[in-house]
Amino acid sequence: MSLVLIDAARGRPWPLLAYAFRPFFLLAAAYAPLALLPWVGGMLHRVSLPMGMPLMAWHGHEMLFGFVLAALAGFLLTAVPSWAGVAPIAGRRLAGLVALWLAGRVTVWLSGSLPALVVAGINLAFVAVLLAWALPALLRGEGRRHLSLGGLLLLYGLSQLAFYLAWLGWLPGRLGMLAILNLAANLLLVMIAVSVTRIVRVVAMAALKESGRAGPQRLTPAREHLAVAVLCLFVVADLLAPGHPVTGWVALAAAAAQADRLSEWPWGRAMGRLYLLLLTLAYVWLTLGLALVGLTALLESWPAYAGRHALFVGAIGTAVLAVFCIAGLRHTGRPLLLPRAIWPALGCLVLGGALRVGVPLAWPQHYLLLGMLAPALLWLAAFWLYLLGYARYLVTARPDGLPG
Repeated sequence: MSLVLIDAARGRPWPLLAYAFRPFFLLAAAYAPLALLPWVGGMLHRVSLPMGMPLMAWHGHEMLFGFVLAALAGFLLTAVPSWAGVAPIAGRRLAGLVALWLAGRVTVWLSGSLPALVVAGINLAFVAVLLAWALPALLRGEGRRHLSLGGLLLLYGLSQLAFYLAWLGWLPGRLGMLAILNLAANLLLVMIAVSVTRIVRVVAMAALKESGRAGPQRLTPAREHLAVAVLCLFVVADLLAPGHPVTGWVALAAAAAQADRLSEWPWGRAMGRLYLLLLTLAYVWLTLGLALVGLTALLESWPAYAGRHALFVGAIGTAVLAVFCIAGLRHTGRPLLLPRAIWPALGCLVLGGALRVGVPLAWPQHYLLLGMLAPALLWLAAFWLYLLGYARYLVTARPDGLPG
């Protein structure tokens, strides 16, 4: 075992297990398209697997608590050590955590033949380990500055618990699995809004410097706080009264607050830097999605899921790709020069999101082909193009010889 997990020449963990972003970014990017197969195949009546839950709920679970949770684990397990000054999880401990995530995926794929408590227990164990490691670190010293993300991670874990309770029929009231999945996805949107504050200052400075503009990028804290606060209000309203006109107005207010925040970002030549463009497009999708959710609550002629697709496929998908790209370079000791494969990957994500949103609104008769199958193929291409550009960075040691 030591020969596999330890780089004998340097006495350090094998590069793939040196930091959590390495295995989890790889696994998340590889799994993102695979998690679509049962859902797309079922909708097209080409694949029928014995799922232990409704197909839509299975699909939402694997996208949010499979793909996205792996990406979130890679991000947090890499960021928290630098925020709170704690030792990272690496080597055998990281291998065990990866094995637990993989075990969760196996149980969900076999959920039609396994006891529901086994599926729920193994998957909850993964998020419990994340919480048990991250929350104490964020309660100490400099980690307190980032405690809001720890709180959001706790709520996200509780939403996963609520999903299983609803699946088992143990959750009273009107909350069903799909409503809980919407809540979990909305919590991710808040995480994006909070995390952008920490990331955009760094990448905006780099983009301004590279584009020849001097001086720091100044972002008004009050506008950032307002954007996050109104977004949190939308999460509550959407949980209590989804599709209600009042929720629609709150969604429109949240969209306006995000657009106001975007107005301070460095537009112009700096947007030619792909790493900044990725983050910006994720936030544009967030703004557009909130506006569509608001409008569909007020206009009965528009399908309600159009705005959800903009939020979940567009905002979350692009934000995950942005984090994969930026962290995948910064934490492997490389400059912010994204591989060429990321340009077509971003194009695939944008086109796929546009089809997912636009086809139900404009060409509902072509929904299966253009609104579902084509976006799924573009989603596959986007994340596998990322793997094409980044896999070699994630499995090899840093060129500067530093740990990580």
